[in-house]
Amino acid sequence: MVRLLAIILLSFGFLYASDKDLKLFDRIIVVVNGQPVLQSELEIAMQWFGIKDKKEAVKKLIDQIIVAQAAEKLGIRVDPKEIDEAVLRIAKANNMESIQQFKEKLIEQGFSYTEFRDLIKRELLIRRYIQVHLRRALFGGIKEGKLVKVRKVRIIFLSTSNRDFKDKYNYLIKNLKANNFSELAKKYSDDPVTAEKGGLLGEVQKGDLIKKLDEQIWERKIGDIFEVPVENGLYFVLIESENEKMLNQELSGEEIAEKLKNEYQIQLNKLRERAVIQYLDKSLM
Repeated sequence: MVRLLAIILLSFGFLYASDKDLKLFDRIIVVVNGQPVLQSELEIAMQWFGIKDKKEAVKKLIDQIIVAQAAEKLGIRVDPKEIDEAVLRIAKANNMESIQQFKEKLIEQGFSYTEFRDLIKRELLIRRYIQVHLRRALFGGIKEGKLVKVRKVRIIFLSTSNRDFKDKYNYLIKNLKANNFSELAKKYSDDPVTAEKGGLLGEVQKGDLIKKLDEQIWERKIGDIFEVPVENGLYFVLIESENEKMLNQELSGEEIAEKLKNEYQIQLNKLRERAVIQYLDKSLM
C-alpha cells in the first residue's frame, strides 16, 4: 500500500534513545517556495522518515513541504482536531496516554513539539491531497451509492509573497470573466497544479475545502466570480456548474494503490520542476 495513504503509527526508537548530547542549531538551512526550513525541522524529519543521510532527508522534507503547499493552494484543509487525534494515536503507539506526555518526551529529547505537529499536519495534508484530489481525478468517486451535490469550480490563486501580486490582482479585477477565466488562470495563477488545467479544481462537495472557500462556493450562484482572501494570498473563484451525482464504490487493492502512487509521483515531479528552492546550507545540495 502506498506509504502516504496512511499516517505512520509505528513506535519511534528515537523517543527512547539517549540524546543527552544532541544539540539542534536553529538556523535556516533551506527555503522552499518562500517557506524557511530550520535545522531543527530537518533533525525531526530524519527521525520521522528513518533517514540518516542529511541530503536524502532534506530532499524528502522538501518533497513533503511542496506537496503540502500544493494541497493548501487547492483549498484542502486539515482541522486542528485531526492533528490532535493523529498525535494522540502516535503517543499511544509509544506507550503514552496523552498528548501532553508525548510533548514532554519530545522536549526532553531536544525536539520541538510545534515542529513535530507541523510535520504531522503536512502528512495529513498529503493524505487528503491523495484522497480528495488525486483519487477523484483518477477514479471519479469515493463512496458507493451516495447521491451528492457537487459544483464544478475553477480557481486562480495569487500569492501575496510575489512581487507582481498587485499588478496581477489589478489586471484580473478589471478583465476577469467567465469566458476568459481558463485562459487567464493558465497565465496568472500562482498554483501550478490548477494553472495548467485552466484553473480547474474539479467537482467539489460541501466540506471538501478550507472553510473560507467552502462557505463562499456554496453560498454563491452558478456563474458567479468572486474573491476569497486567505492568509497567504487570494483566490478568484468561478462556479461553472452544479449537479447531483452518484459517487462510485470506493476502489481498493494493489492496482489502485499503484495507480495512485504513479500519479502522485507525476504530480510531485511537476511541483519539483516549478518549486523555488534556495539552499542556505550548501552542504545539503
